[in-house]
Amino acid sequence: MKNAAVASLRANSGSSRGFMKQTDTHQYLQTLRLHLLDMSRVSQRGVDYSIKAYKLGCPEFCASARDNTDEINILHREITEIVQELLLMELAHESDLRLILTSARICNALQTMHCQAVEIARNSMRLVENGGLRCTDLTTMGDVVNSLVRLCVVSLFDEGIEHAQTVLQSDGVERLFETTFYDWYRTIDHRARTQAGYELAITKHLSQIVRQTHEVADAIVFWLGDADRASLLDASKRQHLLRETTKDVGGPEVTVSCGMRSFLQSVDICFADTCFWRM
Repeated sequence: MKNAAVASLRANSGSSRGFMKQTDTHQYLQTLRLHLLDMSRVSQRGVDYSIKAYKLGCPEFCASARDNTDEINILHREITEIVQELLLMELAHESDLRLILTSARICNALQTMHCQAVEIARNSMRLVENGGLRCTDLTTMGDVVNSLVRLCVVSLFDEGIEHAQTVLQSDGVERLFETTFYDWYRTIDHRARTQAGYELAITKHLSQIVRQTHEVADAIVFWLGDADRASLLDASKRQHLLRETTKDVGGPEVTVSCGMRSFLQSVDICFADTCFWRM
């Protein structure tokens, strides 16, 4: 089925220009939406496979994460062509232009996201082959990343900004990943630290995926609710700056991000809603 889909995309690749000249703007925009939804679904699946590859140490998941690269690249090319064609046309509504610009941003972010997922799968495969160390906290990081990607995809399918806003409130995630990794890194034997390179690479790729989810979410808010975007980003920054500081007796100062706690609570609320899982 997957190979048939890729073959179909290849057959249509290069013919988009002629096709678009025979249809009206509404049809172009519908095609753009469908391509974007396909690409988001395939990208989310790749991220999920790559994270499972690390968690389970499974070569099959490593291979599955890489299998959709051709499909992603073809969809990226098709969307780019459609965007270029639409920008040459007269658009009746500002919302159409917003959709076009948003599609270009999301398309690029999804391709980058998939590339990072492939790298996670590749490094996971090297761990399996070389019997390297395992950072148990990377599993939790992977689950957080999977949650963010899914929130973006659901927001795109539903054409709503609520889940996208939740993603934009996750400012502290990348820093949390770095801190968590280095906390683990300091606990392992000095002689074993050279073997931790795969975990470090995976941590960096997870952080890059988080960055791309922010790009996708910001683009969705720009498309569907730009009036709320400035206030949302300001609120997100304020949350990120808020800190709740506690001290252990005789111990180091521990800083907990209120914004991070709020974000994780928001994700829990989303996942508790049964409607979230109907895609």
